[in-house]
Amino acid sequence: MSGRILASEQLMSFSSIIDTALTQQRELLYAPDQRKSDKPLRPFSVREVSHALKVKYNSLRQYLNTLEGMPAGTLESGNRKYFTAEEIAEIQAVLHREGKIGDERFPRRNPGDAQARLVVYNLKGGVSKTSLSVNLAQFLALRGYRILAVDLDPQASFSDMFDIQADLDGQASIYDVLRYADPASGEGPIPITDAIQATYVPNIDIVPGSMSMTEFEYETSASFRAGDGTPFHRRIADALEQVDGYYDLVLFDTPPHMSFAVIAAVFAATGMLIPLSAGMLDVVSLAKFLELAASTMQVVEQHQDKRYDFIRFVLTRYSASDPAQLQLSSFLRTHLGGAMLKHDFVSSTAIADAGNTMNPLLELDPGSFHRKTYDRIFDSLSGIADEVDSEIMRAWGRKPFEREDN
Repeated sequence: MSGRILASEQLMSFSSIIDTALTQQRELLYAPDQRKSDKPLRPFSVREVSHALKVKYNSLRQYLNTLEGMPAGTLESGNRKYFTAEEIAEIQAVLHREGKIGDERFPRRNPGDAQARLVVYNLKGGVSKTSLSVNLAQFLALRGYRILAVDLDPQASFSDMFDIQADLDGQASIYDVLRYADPASGEGPIPITDAIQATYVPNIDIVPGSMSMTEFEYETSASFRAGDGTPFHRRIADALEQVDGYYDLVLFDTPPHMSFAVIAAVFAATGMLIPLSAGMLDVVSLAKFLELAASTMQVVEQHQDKRYDFIRFVLTRYSASDPAQLQLSSFLRTHLGGAMLKHDFVSSTAIADAGNTMNPLLELDPGSFHRKTYDRIFDSLSGIADEVDSEIMRAWGRKPFEREDN
């Protein structure tokens, strides 16, 4: 029949149309820069710095004026001083050196501290997993954590948020690190150091995602018959040994489906954060997901006595003004107790706008939002970061620092 279409050609045509349109949209959005990463991360006010470093505002102002080695910052409108993320790291180092903050507010590993590895994990889509991962990474990086993000999702949305597109730019990705050797071509996996890219956010490096990760699943299935190479569940953990001394935290963003790569991340991780949307259907599917996750862990535990430092749930897309969601939150906290984070990832127009412009919250100008709108989502994400920070500190044998009012 003459009216029928060849699906592969039509779908590829649509793909090209969307790619071209998105490129044009990005150029318009970030003009006069060509790409988002051409522009540095915005500077932060003294109050924002005091919050990030958990130091009282008035105390920080005094330290900035009296301690040797403090960066000067930049005076902007209203005679207010602002600091770049790099300068915030300098401030933190001076405060630690001078004994103004202890190790509980200086998130660097001491000798004997294991590298923290957090897998953000849920097999259900639409739970704001990537949005949570990206924002959490930036909040923790601003607090001083040296972070390596590993994007295991073939859609590579996490990488996109940092303006890294391995497939389009012909760059190495997590697939190149995990792949199996090809006897025909002689090609094999590359060191993870060859795939790591710095981002425009200080303290965050990334191993980008790629559509090629679908090939890893096929290769792994074939490896069971051939019996070649490192077992699939150890490939991520073994790759990370090369960079164990360079990062305090490795954060895995995972796809919303079970895969060999997800199992490998679960094997490598020391902590797990499970995002859960505030909807009854999501809660109904939670039991099934947890059963499957338990089965996955049983597979992992056959190879190693695997122990986690923590497993926590976080409610996402939450609106306390919705009676049904409020009731659902109460239900979960009653039954899961302390396993639920105290802070929820709230539903917010600021996050919706951030998603549309591909900007996490800390890249947005607070002045472009109603103050209460910005403060509400900032407090939400900051609280989640506080709780994850506390879990890591406990794993390192440190007493978490309780934030004081400014």
